[in-house]
Amino acid sequence: MRKGIAALLAAAMSASRLAGCGGSQTEETTAAQTEAAQTEAAETEAAESEAAETEAAETEAAADNGDAMVLRLASNHTEDFVTSLACIRFAELVEEKTGGQIKVECYFNAVLGEEKATIEQAQFGGIDLVRVNVSPLAEFVDDYNAILFPYIFESSEHFWKAMDSEEVGKAMLHSQAMLDNNLYGLCFYDNGTRNFFFSEADVHGPADLEGLTVRVQESSLMLGMVEAMGANPTAMAASELYSALQTGVIDGAENNLPWYLSMSLNEVAPKIVMDEHNRSADVLVISKATMDKLTDEQMQAIQEAADESSLYQRELWTQSEEESIAECEEKGCTIYTPTDEE
Repeated sequence: MRKGIAALLAAAMSASRLAGCGGSQTEETTAAQTEAAQTEAAETEAAESEAAETEAAETEAAADNGDAMVLRLASNHTEDFVTSLACIRFAELVEEKTGGQIKVECYFNAVLGEEKATIEQAQFGGIDLVRVNVSPLAEFVDDYNAILFPYIFESSEHFWKAMDSEEVGKAMLHSQAMLDNNLYGLCFYDNGTRNFFFSEADVHGPADLEGLTVRVQESSLMLGMVEAMGANPTAMAASELYSALQTGVIDGAENNLPWYLSMSLNEVAPKIVMDEHNRSADVLVISKATMDKLTDEQMQAIQEAADESSLYQRELWTQSEEESIAECEEKGCTIYTPTDEE
């Protein structure tokens, strides 16, 4: 703007000198020169104004991009696993619902650590969000052990009636015990029923477990359950499981069928026992340290995104379980369903 005014003044002064010294110059010529100078100055001013506006817009866009809060979400599942797809959907919904103010970056395959380690990191804000199973979470918040007891849910409908209720599921997610651990539960994801699978042993009941070494999650309750059945329980990271089964370090393990297939465990433990000893869930957890940085509106958007991703995941899980049984049979696994007495 200042350059434009200076150009206009210079043009006016030049025209004035010409008018005073050059008697042969006509008034029309002087007026034309003045008009041309004014036009040039106006065009210069407009160009500078446009450039300033463009620069301001670019600066604002850069500031907006820089102001976007990036949250890290950790999971030890593979990227194409059902709950991982729900985490990806959650990330998309968060960005959409916050108008780009918050972006969620998902890290799968335990690149940020196994479940217990990621929970510990979330406690001090090292990781913003974690997708973990209730078993390792129960080692930090004892309340979750209540839903891990074997054979207490009759069906999937019975399970979700409890998990969706204010008195049970939501009370656990938002409990003071969670906050005391610097954690806050957002939602549950379906983890199906957990069943045993073995490399060689034929297991129909607890008596057949005598002397067998069985891998379980890092959970006191799960360790106690397998021990009560007569086996030797051992806690082990999921990443070590395939090798341990292959080399005979352990005889068997337990988990849901979609996860079993995602880890290619059918290759080393093809004997499946569908006893459905517990109906498990995964939990999407946010660090309280991260939550405290958010506005009420942002936290509401994150909660809504979590709730929607939970419903999305349940639909995927039902389909995945049905497909997993068929795939296990196709791959040559033996699937045994014990009787109630067994």
